[in-house]
Amino acid sequence: MRVKYYIYMAKKSKKVIGVIGLLLLFFVVAVVTYFALTFSKIFISGNGFANKNYTNSIPEEKLGSYNILLLGYGGAGHDGGTLSDTIIVANINAIDKKVNLISVPRDTWVSLPIRSDRSENYKINAAFAIGSDDNNYGFKQPQYQGENGGIEMAKYAVGEVVGMPIDYIVLVDFGGFKEAIDLLGGVNVEVPVTFDDYFYPIKGREDDSCGKSGAEIAELHTKYSDTELHHQFECRYELIHFDKGVVLMDGETALKFVRSRASVQHGGDFARSQRQQALILGIKDKVLSITEINNTIPFINKFADVIRTDVDEGIIQSIIQTHGNPKEFTVKTINLTEENVFNASVSLNGQSILI
Repeated sequence: MRVKYYIYMAKKSKKVIGVIGLLLLFFVVAVVTYFALTFSKIFISGNGFANKNYTNSIPEEKLGSYNILLLGYGGAGHDGGTLSDTIIVANINAIDKKVNLISVPRDTWVSLPIRSDRSENYKINAAFAIGSDDNNYGFKQPQYQGENGGIEMAKYAVGEVVGMPIDYIVLVDFGGFKEAIDLLGGVNVEVPVTFDDYFYPIKGREDDSCGKSGAEIAELHTKYSDTELHHQFECRYELIHFDKGVVLMDGETALKFVRSRASVQHGGDFARSQRQQALILGIKDKVLSITEINNTIPFINKFADVIRTDVDEGIIQSIIQTHGNPKEFTVKTINLTEENVFNASVSLNGQSILI
């Protein structure tokens, strides 16, 4: 469902700030907006939960471990806008007060049920896109069709990889995410490695000919693989540089930091997963440090415009009543790599994949 609420400001509330921090930690940045909107409306207006009758909640047996999938995607105006650039599972244990952030590389090779009678192998970053596309994939099973088809396909595929069911999902548009970080005044992020990326794509120049003729471009496509072609079209790219250590990032810088893939020093899916986790921790720390509800309102309103989730208010109530102080939780990051679970390979059609 599309998540959008309205903030009614009557007074400042420390309780609301605590809720914002709590839910940010649990729902890995994105759902904080959904929750903060809900609780700003409830608590600032003075209604609380006293007169609320919710039927949905997190089952008690799930409090020992439940899983939320965070998908980040380009959105409108981006090449492959429904492909998932960020795939992170938040495994939450409310009893032991632990959160595990598990990054799944986008090149993970999985079997997707593209028809009711057939599955085919794709990179996992296509799961949401295929589930959302009923025009080209019109014979999927019913749960993978319609408005929530992409959500259910993504939850299924990621659950198969991590070996745990995905209970909830949050989808975040990167464009709105960038603006939301700016509204926070930027975030401090721990850059793990100094690196340069000479081939970060310039938005709007993805198909620039760079002065080459159609015949020359056609010949280049026959001579070079997709991963080598970018060297032939340098006008489509810009150089980005990051130094190791804590860096204050605005929205544009943060987006480049988490999307960069072509660095010699820190490139590829595994490095990008590490950077995405570093940014999430930076945002968590920034929001938990906010002491005034006024400071969060612009952030909340903007971020709400780009969030989709299958969480409802009953789940929110359950989390608030059972999880306690977010600062008591420990956060561990887990990267799935070739050092633990993956083998690098090449698909039959020449794609670099992880098995």
